[in-house]
Amino acid sequence: MNIRKAKIEDYDKIIELYKELYDAEKIFDKNLSSTYNVSEKQKEEIQKRIKSRKEIFLVAEEDDKIIGLIDGYIIDNSNHIEKVGYLDHLCVNKKYRKLGIGENLIQEFSNKMKNKNVTYLKLNAFEKNLPAIALYEKLGFEEYSIYYMKKI
Repeated sequence: MNIRKAKIEDYDKIIELYKELYDAEKIFDKNLSSTYNVSEKQKEEIQKRIKSRKEIFLVAEEDDKIIGLIDGYIIDNSNHIEKVGYLDHLCVNKKYRKLGIGENLIQEFSNKMKNKNVTYLKLNAFEKNLPAIALYEKLGFEEYSIYYMKKI
């Protein structure tokens, strides 16, 4: 398995993985629509993020096939004493889960953030997404904040 910086040519495969992530997470959020749709504006934004030097956007590949991704950015907040990075998306194709790929992606992402002088990493997880939480805790993440939502 190889982990590398994402390229624009990877866009279609990245969208497939985003859809897979969306399908896995929609069971945790009743307000998500049944299908993942990408508008032209979102397509441009994702492509911009892939090309950006401010983002860290990595893919994992096996035999030239993209099987996972991770992306995030440095939080632009002058209120932090030290730099904080945000892990935005992590997805491994269903067929390749439980093989350490997610762990390797997070480790490589962390290394890239360290190289940018980031001291802390943040991420969000649905409280009922126990496999994801177990992975994050295994890698040293600790519960930090709780979000609430209410239908009005």
